[in-house]
Amino acid sequence: MNGQPAQDRPTPPRTAGRSGHIGVCTFPAYAHIAPAVPLMTELVRRGHRVTCFVTERFTELVRSSGAEAVVYPSRFPWADGPTGTPVENILAFFEEALAPLETVAARFDGDRPDLLAHDLAASEGARLLARSWDVPVVQLCPTIASGPGFSMSERQSREVTGPPPEPVDPHDPAIAAFVDRRKRLLAGLGLDDSPLDGFGGDDGDNIVFLPKEFQPAAETFDDRFSFIGPCLTDGSEDDGPKAERSEDDAPEAERSASSAPEAGGWQPPDGRKVVLLSLGSSYTPDQAAFLRFCVEALAGSPWHLVVTLGHRVTAEELGPLPDHVETHQWLRHPEVLRHASAFITHAGMGSVMESLVHGVPMVFVPFHIDQRVIAQQAAGLDLGRVLMRESASAAALRAAVDEVVSGPDVAAAVAAMRRHVREAGGAARGADAVERLMRRPGRPRTHPAPPTEVTHP
Repeated sequence: MNGQPAQDRPTPPRTAGRSGHIGVCTFPAYAHIAPAVPLMTELVRRGHRVTCFVTERFTELVRSSGAEAVVYPSRFPWADGPTGTPVENILAFFEEALAPLETVAARFDGDRPDLLAHDLAASEGARLLARSWDVPVVQLCPTIASGPGFSMSERQSREVTGPPPEPVDPHDPAIAAFVDRRKRLLAGLGLDDSPLDGFGGDDGDNIVFLPKEFQPAAETFDDRFSFIGPCLTDGSEDDGPKAERSEDDAPEAERSASSAPEAGGWQPPDGRKVVLLSLGSSYTPDQAAFLRFCVEALAGSPWHLVVTLGHRVTAEELGPLPDHVETHQWLRHPEVLRHASAFITHAGMGSVMESLVHGVPMVFVPFHIDQRVIAQQAAGLDLGRVLMRESASAAALRAAVDEVVSGPDVAAAVAAMRRHVREAGGAARGADAVERLMRRPGRPRTHPAPPTEVTHP
């Protein structure tokens, strides 16, 4: 069904004023798509048409917003992330940025959008078309943003551990083959002469799914950046973000820590305070071993530990469990967080925002470099404490949980950030930003900024 609608095009109710047509280009990872779903829902509610380009496994999620889901072909290694040579890993992202291009151009032939929105890891195709069609374009940022005063890529480079990466040979035949494919693709679509000055997504307008108070160097970000925070369901903080899975989870076979609720919903036990433990579903080589370490470290503690496993780990891999430890393959995190005293998390942005929605302090146990940046930023804001998996001890983990639960500074910081999350505006403010861009005359403004980001999915 390449390039074909995954459902009949919706006919949403029209609202007063001019309704528009918005195209959305996504990156094939749940953590990148889920934050934008409530925004698309709000745009559809206001009477706009939304056409979203996704891989097959995310069509159901997109349909839930009322948007039209159009499938494009993708070869991105979403299951485990890029695991090849440095050149192969870089090219996997570059290839994915161009993968929807032909499908998007075909779908919008004779039905041009009024605005194109794209994920920060799916920028090139959308921005080339936006320039060619002279329509506004906005970048959707599900993590810490880059701008005039902060570069996420530069900051991530400082978190790389182990031996230095192999240098990339610019004369590698794989790079030459990609450049040739790209040239032929753009020429075939009439896009080969698009100017590249001020091209990157960080040079224009951005919608960022976190409150500005969480952003590093926030004072350097101007009105091109709309920090709308995580999007909540029906404005209710108790329901948590619209996405019902944790930030790294994916539908169906990939579904993990925070999916459909079990019958009757989760309820806390009597007599013990609750700690939630989840490492998301992104591949890490130590996932089962580290979960087992956490269970053993907290075995003699007064906490009731709720562990969500995801699709990569089974309860059997953890071995016999104490009575005060329960495991779930998947479970809606808000059901637990509304009762939890602490959250031990891999520091994915969706999980961090979800915890803050419920005012729960965190112990961060990051693995990937983007998670390490998020964890360090959150800890610097006193929202929790960081433990590196490779050096954590049982005593350190128990002490970190006790500290975030009992520390008055952490409690005050979490409460303040919870207010910022609730006041950021969510989907309504994001839809306002989209409508404002659609009404703005002339081409989008451009500003110098750091290079376009390449981040781990």
